[in-house]
Amino acid sequence: MMIESIPIEAAQHLSDQVRLFHDRPEPSRPPDDVNALLALFPRVYLRENYILDYMVEASPEGVELPIRPFARPADDDSWVPFYEGEVPERDELVEQLYKYLTFERSPAGAFEYAYFIIEMWSLRVSRYAAEWLESTPIFNEAAFDEVLSRAKNVSDLQRPTDYAPTARTDPDGSGRVRFLVYTPMGWERIYYLESRITPDGYVDQQAGEIVADMGTGLIF
Repeated sequence: MMIESIPIEAAQHLSDQVRLFHDRPEPSRPPDDVNALLALFPRVYLRENYILDYMVEASPEGVELPIRPFARPADDDSWVPFYEGEVPERDELVEQLYKYLTFERSPAGAFEYAYFIIEMWSLRVSRYAAEWLESTPIFNEAAFDEVLSRAKNVSDLQRPTDYAPTARTDPDGSGRVRFLVYTPMGWERIYYLESRITPDGYVDQQAGEIVADMGTGLIF
């Protein structure tokens, strides 16, 4: 399938809705928060009669670990999945979470799915989620220029010719998504977030090409 651009206006509207969700006054609490987040993404679907939920645990040293999201029957709040290690393995996540999620088989659906997945994993403020929670997707030239105007130093600038997110879907249910992200954390930069959706719904996300290097940023 061909890679397609997602309309900038639609991507920005979704980003604005997510930002409002981040700024809500009520505290983050499962399962209400994760399902309210899911509702912002109309092209992402959850199996009928199921809801999303998650567990929050800490290491022996008291460090909050990444959330452990899962899907469970909507009428059974006692249902808890079993994960063997501190961090769930890929096959465990597929079995407990991803196989219950799907998305509209279109580039726009793949974009929303990849965006939702990284937002879901960042629901709780922890050192694992800090970089994304402080980051901002960039979907237009004005937002790109605004970030540059605030930077103290910019090197290796490679101005994009197009700021729209891009995505594709394949017949086997897999997909690819790519969009710009600004992060002030650790290494301040603007880069492409690369998401690969596998046929079983798992999403592998990695930082890709850097288009603006701003040096040392905020420390976690």
